[in-house]
Formats: sequence, structure tokens, C-alpha cells
Amino acid sequence: MDILIVAGFLGSGKTTLVLSVIGSLIERTDRKIVVIVNDFGTVGIDGSLMTKYGLEVMELASGCVCCTLGPDLLQTVKDIEEKLGPDMIVVEPTGVADPQAIIKVLEHYKPSGPLRFQSAVVVDASRFDVILKALGPPMTAQVRAADIIVLNKMDTVPEGELRRMEAVLRTINADVPIIPISAVQGTNVERFVEAVIGR
Repeated sequence: MDILIVAGFLGSGKTTLVLSVIGSLIERTDRKIVVIVNDFGTVGIDGSLMTKYGLEVMELASGCVCCTLGPDLLQTVKDIEEKLGPDMIVVEPTGVADPQAIIKVLEHYKPSGPLRFQSAVVVDASRFDVILKALGPPMTAQVRAADIIVLNKMDTVPEGELRRMEAVLRTINADVPIIPISAVQGTNVERFVEAVIGR
């Protein structure tokens, strides 16, 4: 089973990204996917998407996916595997959660088959400098832990600014793809799907 953690600060576009790629992931891989969210009511997954793809969305019992939530998250993943048997679980944690801390929690889970982790961090290009200044250490931890960095809202900043942001992100994590996208407009979203499938 694969577990994809889609992290990023509040307002970065995590939910929009998950909603924009889930159908493509299911269509291209023919895999059963379950999404774990903090608050199902605020996610806005439309019923036709769920019906068309047989998508299951689970709300974490305590309402918070974060690094301090070991037992609840482990139990939720165990319940999902036993009841639904997915090929992939997509976890959308709270904004300040460190993907590496979540992976460490989930490494205690012993599934029936192999377990593979991926983490994508969504960075808001429109608030890049503000977030880096105000939340430098947690942002750096998220970027350092990422297997894929998504620079979202590329439509809101000039090309030169995107390149500068990519250069800053490369100083933190030089070894992973950085994919500029606009989740709202759908620009480069398929590049993210390719990166997830190809890892």
C-alpha cells in the first residue's frame, strides 16, 4: 500500500491540489484510493467525483492530522486497510505538520503487505516570502522532508519570481522535483501526477 502525504500551510492549496489530481490518479493507475482529511465538511469533494471513481474519504476521528497524533492516525490507517483495502491512502495533514514526523508515526504500522511513503509539500508562491519569514523553521522542515515540492499559484507571480523561489527551495532540498503549478487553473497538475506515479 502507498501512502501519499500532501502537506503545506493553510491556504497553500493542498485540498485544491488533491481534488484536482485524484481523478487522474485513479484513471491512470486503476488503483483504489482513500483520502484522509481533517474535516470532511470543509473539503468540498463533490458527490459525483466520489461516485464516478468509487472514492472513499475518511475524516480522522479527532479531527487533526498532525505530528502528535500517533495512535489516532495509526488506528485510522489500520481501519481503512481492514475495511476498504485501498492501494493508496492520501493524507492531508494540518498546515504546520512535518511530513517526516507523520511518516515516523506511520512506520509503526505493520500492514498486510509492503508500505511505501511519498510526501509532497505544497508551497504558496503568492505568499512565499511572508511565510518563509514568519514560519521559516517549519517551512524548511516541510520542504526538507518532501519527495516532491509543488510551487502552487504560479499564475499569481511573474516567471522571474518563480525561478527565484525555486532557487531558494533548492538550497533547502536540492534532490527532488520542484513542480510549479496552478491547482485552480489545472496548469502543470499532470506533471504532479506523473511525479507521484513515477516515484
